[in-house]
Amino acid sequence: METYLTITPYDPIIARDGRPFGFGQRRMHSLNWPYPSVLAGSLRTLIGKEMGADFRDSEFLEDLKKITISGPLPLCSDKLFFPAPKDLIVREDGNKRDAFAIRPMKLNKTPDDSGEGCDLPPKRDLLPAMLPMDIEDFKPAPVPLFWSAEMMIQWLKNPFGRNFQAPPDPEKANSHTDFLPSIPRDSRVHVKISPELGSVDESDGEGMLFMTVGLDLSQKEKPQGIKLAARCEAEKNFGEKLKNINSFGTFGGERRLAHWKTEAHDKMQKIWSFPEEIKQAIEDQKEKTGRQLLRMILVTPAIFSEGWLPGWINCHDSPLVGSPPLENRANLELRLISASIDRWKPISGWSLERLKDGPKPGPKAIRRVVPAGSVYFFEVLSGNAEDIAKKLWLRSVCDDDQDRRDGFGLAVWGIWDYAD
Repeated sequence: METYLTITPYDPIIARDGRPFGFGQRRMHSLNWPYPSVLAGSLRTLIGKEMGADFRDSEFLEDLKKITISGPLPLCSDKLFFPAPKDLIVREDGNKRDAFAIRPMKLNKTPDDSGEGCDLPPKRDLLPAMLPMDIEDFKPAPVPLFWSAEMMIQWLKNPFGRNFQAPPDPEKANSHTDFLPSIPRDSRVHVKISPELGSVDESDGEGMLFMTVGLDLSQKEKPQGIKLAARCEAEKNFGEKLKNINSFGTFGGERRLAHWKTEAHDKMQKIWSFPEEIKQAIEDQKEKTGRQLLRMILVTPAIFSEGWLPGWINCHDSPLVGSPPLENRANLELRLISASIDRWKPISGWSLERLKDGPKPGPKAIRRVVPAGSVYFFEVLSGNAEDIAKKLWLRSVCDDDQDRRDGFGLAVWGIWDYAD
């Protein structure tokens, strides 16, 4: 059974990026939003401690890791928020802001197969994702970091991206209920204390000063602040435990305090459920054009076995065709047409369980993730687009089972059409 949680930070939360932190580098750099593994690790640790478990028990750890966790996503004023999509660019001219969609562009060919081209791998039949041809080059203006679910749905059901109201400047987004600006940072200077002396450790002559940077989710301008929302699925006694969480625990690095609470199921299920508007948009597109063109937007970072390319797509053949990670996918086939993604980001962490290549816990290996907001454009070759979008709405599309259980690669789905 699904359980829905909210996490209310009482301190600025630490969500470090992949840069080193220690001697010679004493400023801790922060992510714009915590990775799913931060939520997964914090929640599993909270459950294990409340159950009085021994974290050296490998069987118990394996059971903990089977808890499926989706999130974290921002929740503000009972609205769920998603990262800004990477297929929208805003042009700013004075006080005027115009939004333009990035869409796959068909290339003009001549009988001798010359004409327009690009440097994408030719054997993969990928099309470039571009702005409309009549738009001149310009420097993109910044957009708010997060959009409300309602605003994202409006974007997802707009195949061409036309007549879409441009998001406001992030510095002015506080007056809007459908956008969240960049999360404020809280910088604190600390000093290392010598456990033997009980005073400042001056072993290196500099006093061992260091700085941490946390995400301040209190959002003093907003009456309710920003919470972290999560969905959990578990078996055995963990499921019962998740139904009755209402306690303080830690979240992220530096043991920052947060309140964990199980929310009313019906209320939160409605917030997380597949929208009727997307269903109608898919049906209308199929009826009008006879085609099923699906757009997949990542709302949490994804880890794929082929780097930026999902492993469930056959990368060795042309075209790029595969079946999404669903239980019954024998008759489902998607073709990847194009993608609009950002540069990869590093992720690491600290393992509380014994590492495979060592006798004790330690740092995890660095991996590359596809950033949240990245967009993939598909054509449905076989199967029903509505079923795919509904079953995979806010579900993971990662290749590895554990990455899916940890909450990486959650996706939302909409429609698209080729650029003019």
